[in-house]
Amino acid sequence: MKLLFTSVLTLLIAVNSWAADLKGADVSQWLKSMQVLQPWMDKNEEKFSAQISEPTNPDVAFKEAVSALKKAGLYDELNGKLKKLGYESVEQWNQLTRQVTFAWMALEMRQNQAEVEAAKAQYEAMKNNPNIPPEQKAMMEQMMAPALAMVQMANQSSAADQNAVKPHQKALRDHFNANGQ
Repeated sequence: MKLLFTSVLTLLIAVNSWAADLKGADVSQWLKSMQVLQPWMDKNEEKFSAQISEPTNPDVAFKEAVSALKKAGLYDELNGKLKKLGYESVEQWNQLTRQVTFAWMALEMRQNQAEVEAAKAQYEAMKNNPNIPPEQKAMMEQMMAPALAMVQMANQSSAADQNAVKPHQKALRDHFNANGQ
């Protein structure tokens, strides 16, 4: 749940189009902002998650994030914190967060391509196995849906964003690993 909350809060809402390409300075600023914001995010995880209709489904969670922040009474507080950190708004920070996170995920998946392909093959084999009851397949598909959605979103990351993130890849890995992601 912590992974999802942090991912969703940092991603906030899935947007159909990407903003301007990331710059290295954007990634550096984002990493610094996360050092300040992470304790706040940890403290408010339950309040936020309680407002999401399907908190384990990233697609739903992304779509409901801004309204969930507002329902939980957290939007204004987060917006104020972000303005102090140099961002215009939650929405601007959201876009940068989305780009940083998905570019990082794309780079990580590329480095672990064999594992990603093996997981995809296992998933397909399970779906096509006539010996697995439909109920069990449905349950397994539901369990895999969040990870598959994240992979799809990472695959949308631009090459320019990935190039901006690449010099910060280890710092981002350290950040996400330290926060249970």
